Order: sequence, then structure tokens, then C-alpha cells
Amino acid sequence: MSFVYIDNDPWLIEHENCEKLYRQIEGLLNVRDLEQRSSEKYVLYSSQIRLRLKQYTSEVQQLAHKLKGLANSKTITSDEEERRYRMIELLQSRDILLNQHFQNRSNSNSALERQELLKPCTSKLNSKKNLTSGWLDSDGYDDDENNDKQPLLKNSILKQQEQQSMIKKQDDGLNELASIVSRQKNIAITISSEVDLQNEIVDDILVKMDKTTAGIDNETREVVQILQKDSTKGLWLIIILLLIANLVVALS
Repeated sequence: MSFVYIDNDPWLIEHENCEKLYRQIEGLLNVRDLEQRSSEKYVLYSSQIRLRLKQYTSEVQQLAHKLKGLANSKTITSDEEERRYRMIELLQSRDILLNQHFQNRSNSNSALERQELLKPCTSKLNSKKNLTSGWLDSDGYDDDENNDKQPLLKNSILKQQEQQSMIKKQDDGLNELASIVSRQKNIAITISSEVDLQNEIVDDILVKMDKTTAGIDNETREVVQILQKDSTKGLWLIIILLLIANLVVALS
């Protein structure tokens, strides 16, 4: 075993950056949970969180890869290697928790909103029906008690039946409207999910384009260096030939 880590160890600095990124994502999740799912701020926070989650996962993977390199090169002691592996495991478990928080919030919101939308609003109707049934019972009782009020009671019963019919039609209309709104909501959720998926695909394409651009730049620099070296060799060759020619002329 060789030397142990020091305070300015690059691996530890990157680990600290991962922890800072974790705290940023956690803070954004807590702020997003306070917003309505359909609001612009909620969508904006979700986009920011998604990008940071991908960055966090990538940085944790890089830390694990670099730790393997340190362990293979015997740069750190076995105790320090075990300690850092536990630190990596903690970061990975945090990654899982963050993704679960991010996904569960979206799923729970959609489920709750769907339940609220499809929840039957029959409390007022039941109260009206109870009132109606009370009137009917009282009317029947009065009908038995007072035969002289029968015409008035019949008119009251007819009116109540008409009201019940109108209430039933309104209830049916509201249920139909709720089903239409529910279908429209499902369509909107599907479109939103598709947009999120397309955004992720675009992000992956941008990352690959950046890597490709960096590779092309490196290759271009290498070609330029090779060309510069070749041109320098040609000049030295010409100088040597001229010196040989001068020597030949002087000797002759």
C-alpha cells in the first residue's frame, strides 16, 4: 500500500460536489411539491430536476469508476478504499430515493386529481332528496289526517316529482361532463408524458453531439500537430542537404 488521501484529493472534491448536487435536487423537489401540477412553475421545476438527476447519476458512476482505478493502482489503503465504497453506496441509495420522490409525486398528483374529478358530488342532491322524502312523508301523514287537503297535496307531490326529475337530469349531465373532462385530462397527461420523453431524447442527442464535437476537435488538433511536425522535418532535411552540398563544393 502507498500513501493515503489528502485534503485536496480530487476524488473527495468530486464527492463533495455530488453531495451539493444532491442537496440542490432535494431542495428543488421540496419547492416543486408546493406547486400545482398544472402550473408553469411545476413544469419548470420538473425539467430542472430531471436534468440534475441525470447529472447526479452520471457523476456517481464516474466516482465509482475512479475509485476502482485508485484501488487497482494501490493509491489508497484498503481501509480508505472500503470507506469510499460505503460513501458511493450512500450516494447511489440517495439517487434511488430522489428518483422515487420525483416519480411518486407525479403519479400521486395525477391519481388524486383523477379521484377528485370523478368523485360524485351528491351531498346536496341527497339533502334535497331527504327533504323531498320528508315532504312526501309529511304529506302522506297529512293526507291520512286531513282529507280536505288532498288536492293541495297532489299538486305538491307533482311539483316535487318534477324537481326530482330535473335534479336527476342535472346529475346525469354533470356525470357526463365529468367523464368528458376526465378523458381530456388523460389525453393531456399522455401528451405531457410524451413531451417529457422527447425532451429526454433531445437531451441525450445534445450530450452525444457535445462528445462528438469534442472528439472531432481533438482529432483536428492531432492532425495539425502532425502536419506541423512533418513540415519541420522537411525544412531540416533541406538544410542538411545544403550543408552537404557546400562541403562537397569546398572539398572539390
